[in-house]
Order: sequence, then C-alpha cells, then structure tokens
Amino acid sequence: MASSEAAIAAQAEVLIPRSMAGDKGKYFLLESRKKDGIVRALHKRVGVDSIGYTRTETNCATMEMRELGYSEESPTAIKENPTQWFELVPGSSKSDLANFVCK
Repeated sequence: MASSEAAIAAQAEVLIPRSMAGDKGKYFLLESRKKDGIVRALHKRVGVDSIGYTRTETNCATMEMRELGYSEESPTAIKENPTQWFELVPGSSKSDLANFVCK
C-alpha cells in the first residue's frame, strides 16, 4: 500500500446516516474540506459485492453536487473527470452525503 493510501486508510471513517431504507450499501465519509461554500469530499460505499470510492464537490448554498471521479481500486486511483453540477434527489445517497457534509 502506498503511503498516501495508508494515510487515507488511517483516517477515521465516519458512517453517513441514510434517510431511506433499502440500499444494502454502507456509506463512509473519508475526508471533507470546505472552501468558499463548496465541500470537497471523499466517500466510500461498501456494497454487497464491491467497494467504491467517490470524490465529489457540493455547493452547500444551492445543494447541488458534481462528481469528480470514482474508483473501485482505491482513493488514489480516482481519475478526476468532473461531471456537470446536478440537483440532488431527496433520499438518495448523494443527498444524504450533501446534508451530512453541509451541516
């Protein structure tokens, strides 16, 4: 494991509470930094048969988000390719993430 991956792995994983039942995955916030009302976050989804890492940016004023990148390997394997900003669907995992990091 590379030292940067070990540093990320050593950070506390904070369980992101879900507002809706039904998703078999568990979501953990690995890091978040707020700058000028935008929260840049890294979270991990532990599913039934896979683990995925997603880096996002959330505009807390408008509650819009964009996905910066995703990897099932590791956080360091994420290749950033930002999506357009999008509105959040209430009850979705991304909505729960936004509500969690913006509070």
